[in-house]
Amino acid sequence: MHKPVLGVLGGVGPLATAYFMELVIKKTPAERDQDNIPMIVFNDPQIPDRTAFILDRTQPDPLPEMERVVLWLEDAGADYIAIPCNTAHFFYEQINAVAHVPVLNIMRETTSRIVEAYGEHATIGLLATDGTLTSGVFQNYLSEAGLSVVAPSDEDQAKTVMPLIYDRIKRNLPYDPAELLDLARRMHENGCDAVIVGCTELSVVYQDLAVKPTYLIDAMDVLADRCVSYYLEHHRDA
Repeated sequence: MHKPVLGVLGGVGPLATAYFMELVIKKTPAERDQDNIPMIVFNDPQIPDRTAFILDRTQPDPLPEMERVVLWLEDAGADYIAIPCNTAHFFYEQINAVAHVPVLNIMRETTSRIVEAYGEHATIGLLATDGTLTSGVFQNYLSEAGLSVVAPSDEDQAKTVMPLIYDRIKRNLPYDPAELLDLARRMHENGCDAVIVGCTELSVVYQDLAVKPTYLIDAMDVLADRCVSYYLEHHRDA
């Protein structure tokens, strides 16, 4: 019997990691405890802030610590790895280069989901950190698939997106899910066929929406789906 062990590079951020674990468990087709996916989680909140480094290269570089966690997960027995942080995928190529097991890519998986659902010429809104938007990595995946990408206005980014992430979720303070929904709805009404929840802190907000519009695509939800499908593809009972 072989049950692939999922390694999670966590702590980026901590609450998003906890929600990601819950998502994977809830999505796993299990009839008993033993049917669930074995998981090794390194919830390392000491990893320097990804957005801070992307915007200012004099800030602490998170890559060395993320590479260390990946190798630790491998040594602990992980057969494949997920990183529940969109901004961290700015460093994906370097992380993947040091890994000896598959590292799933949240941006690649989300792009594939979007193309399957909306076709290759859709217009997609992207809700993400300043770091993700500035780096252009997510936009590149989407654009290479033939999709048009729309970011929030500078005002919406500064007054809604970043405060939700950094002033509320990362500080473990109360937040209003309606702020996320209102912004996504306006982007949809202004021509976006779908809107990606492209920050795992925003995924925490997304889970609290009483009604989740079909045009909202949560990247963390997509990554959790892929973690489960990978496990089922590689699981062997004999």
